Amino acid sequence: MTSKFKYENLTPMLRHYVDVKNDFKDALLLYRVGDFYETFFDDAIITAKVLSLTLTGKECGHVDRAPMCGVPHHVIDTYVNRLVKKGYKVALCDQIEDPKDAKGLVKRAITRVITPGTLTDMESLENKENNYLLSIFENEYGLAMAYCDISTGKLVGLEIKTLSQNLGKKAIDQIEKINPSEMVLTSNFDNEDIKKYLNLNNQIFINYINFTTDYENRVKTVNNYLGKDNLNKIKDKRLIIVALANLLDYIYKYYEEKLDHINNIEILKINEFMEIESNTRKNLELTRNLSTNNKENTLISILDQADTVMGSRMIHDWLERPLIDRDKINRRLDLVDGFYEDSILSRNVSNLLDSVYDLERLLAKISYKRANARDLISLKNSIKEMPKLKHVLADSTNNLIKNLGLNLPDVEDIYELINKSIVDEPPINITEGGIIKSQYDKDLDNLKEMADTAEDKLIEYESKQRELTGIKNLKVIFNKNNGYSIEVTKSNIDKIDQSYIRKQTLKNQERYTTEELENISSLILNGKEKINLLEYELFNKIVENILNSTLRLQSLSKMIANIDSLNSFAKIAHKYSYCKPNITESNEISIIEGRHPVIEINLDENEFIANDTNIGQDDNLIQIITGPNMAGKSTYMRQMALIIIMAQIGSFVPAKSAEIGICDKIFTRIGASDNISKGESTFMLEMNEVSNIIKNSTEKSFVILDEVGRGTSSDDGLSIAMALVEYLSKHKKVKTVFATHFHELTVLESELKNVRNLKIEILEENNNLIFLRKISRGKSDRSYGIEVAKLSGLPDEILENAKNIMEKLANEDFFEVNKGKEIKNSLEDIKNKKINELKSYTDKININELTPLEAMNQLNILMEKIGEI
Repeated sequence: MTSKFKYENLTPMLRHYVDVKNDFKDALLLYRVGDFYETFFDDAIITAKVLSLTLTGKECGHVDRAPMCGVPHHVIDTYVNRLVKKGYKVALCDQIEDPKDAKGLVKRAITRVITPGTLTDMESLENKENNYLLSIFENEYGLAMAYCDISTGKLVGLEIKTLSQNLGKKAIDQIEKINPSEMVLTSNFDNEDIKKYLNLNNQIFINYINFTTDYENRVKTVNNYLGKDNLNKIKDKRLIIVALANLLDYIYKYYEEKLDHINNIEILKINEFMEIESNTRKNLELTRNLSTNNKENTLISILDQADTVMGSRMIHDWLERPLIDRDKINRRLDLVDGFYEDSILSRNVSNLLDSVYDLERLLAKISYKRANARDLISLKNSIKEMPKLKHVLADSTNNLIKNLGLNLPDVEDIYELINKSIVDEPPINITEGGIIKSQYDKDLDNLKEMADTAEDKLIEYESKQRELTGIKNLKVIFNKNNGYSIEVTKSNIDKIDQSYIRKQTLKNQERYTTEELENISSLILNGKEKINLLEYELFNKIVENILNSTLRLQSLSKMIANIDSLNSFAKIAHKYSYCKPNITESNEISIIEGRHPVIEINLDENEFIANDTNIGQDDNLIQIITGPNMAGKSTYMRQMALIIIMAQIGSFVPAKSAEIGICDKIFTRIGASDNISKGESTFMLEMNEVSNIIKNSTEKSFVILDEVGRGTSSDDGLSIAMALVEYLSKHKKVKTVFATHFHELTVLESELKNVRNLKIEILEENNNLIFLRKISRGKSDRSYGIEVAKLSGLPDEILENAKNIMEKLANEDFFEVNKGKEIKNSLEDIKNKKINELKSYTDKININELTPLEAMNQLNILMEKIGEI
């Protein structure tokens, strides 16, 4: 409120508005006044601008009118969602008593505070993705996360316990997987890595809150909201308990009643899933493409052929966290195979699921008391076909699929409850009647019968008055403000009966009432009011009955999502001729006629050139791939990674056959863009990513390196690339594909037993370059840069000049082959120097003066230094 509006001079209502606003200074306050939500002063100016509304004024006790704008109450969700999407917190102040019963100012209170992470309106949310609110808590022992999608009830906890310097990075990777719209942090949160990340990522709404640090209080909070069973699940996970309690405190700050659909926490053990860091997910375009940052031409756009949004969300979850347990992977693959082998079953399941609404969000809407009768009809229609689905699955000859059907929860009682109680096409408003079927409740039927009788009396009364007065166009009309009236045109006023009492004068009509009409009116209106109140009461009881089955309906939702996801994988396997991969415990990857799942569908049939992959044997761990730009090196490397990921989420893969040794992590070093916001050059960014791969990859990992070393001079770049390959070969023994234009690297095949050279086949014909897109053993003779430049349309003058320069450089022996030996000798010198540095470092450590925590830190530093040798 601006200073020119003095509080003491405001009207009582606006003084109350200011009082409420002072408690919610960080929110836009929308204040219910009759049929509108109104906002005033500075909030009105902001709201009018953001929503493109007309800014008006309201009498407020001052000479100047208070700035005001408003929206009708029945469309409030639409406007609130628009404000929240623009980054505003919105507080709704509702009338909590009937204005007719008010003595003085109508009582009002805050009933909802809406932020990006607490949005629940189904129309405003991305239906195929979760909308997470994330809480993080960190102390000296590690970091925990608790996150919840309030619109579905999904609640997850995880912890990262580490003493290494990777804590912040690992946490950021989890944040990117979770992709929250809002985060809740303690007011003293001081993880610099995460804070720096959040400052750069302004898409996440951040709250810093002064939560209590009393651990016993945090335990009680979890117990109060989730019960003992959930508390016992996490009793030894103190970090998660605190993060979860903070999250629940934030959620329930504005919900007085318990939300039935938030009832179970899932504990995620991140070491049970493949690790795919954020840069790798971006480079492989798993869920967002690099060009427009949407789902088009991504792996998720191929995999998600689900018939329900619940299935779509589950496929997204699976893709973010591929499995590393062979039994779990094979179980999924076997289920997919069951649907794949029985196309009739697959089609029947797809048809039955096609009519299923978003059960998770429907149930959530019912839980927070915002469902209307149409939502119950959507629930009814969703579960209507469940007996058929159960029967179709249980009749399968595949035992795994048969069990899916047998374990599907029975919800016929819920269907019958809604079917016998709610009319097929109910109105949206649940307080104005017309939603409960006849013969559901005897008292309601009696009231309706009495109301019908009164309506009949009204019709008889209207007919009798026409006969009495002789006025043929006399009508008994109903007006919301004035009730029932006898309406007569002014030309017939002289014919009215003496018992008529004037009620309202209009331009061309007069309206009257009589004692008899008032009695009939009272019967009708009282009857309607009683009917509406009873229907509302019955509706709430039906809702409570449904909520008593929350766990059963949630179980059904998850099973439907699972069935839908598995069937989606079977459908794409048929559609694109995928094969079932064989998952092994070995370290080898063998793929026959592998294809890139996204690129192949954007080309004409049979246009994509398939390639074999064989890597992971003792003599074939590192593959150096040479060949010109645009020839297909990056496509080949990416398709290898995508096939591994697809196999480990339980999907069939684009190949003739595939043997996949389980990978624990996938790393990529692709691309050459500067990270200016972090002050990192292309080369520095490249080296940071390579360093991360060196530190964190294992023998079970898979690494893609594309043109490492190109961000600096040729000599430096080659030296680093050669040293990197040698280090990977001798110390890491990690499956690596390395695409390069440093042809000198190919000499390493003869010097290192586990290095193998591959090349992209090309054909030169009439001075033209033809890309065959085929991978074969051997090395490329040169990079064909000038030929590729020719394809881009560079002027002939530049191309001819480039050829001349290249010939001169070749004659000057610009780079001698024996430099590779010099580099190798220098690497030995570097190694000896590092050993001496390590000895010097250990000599300075006094073990007797170290605390246990300091000793652990020193041990970790020593391990990292040893890993660098």
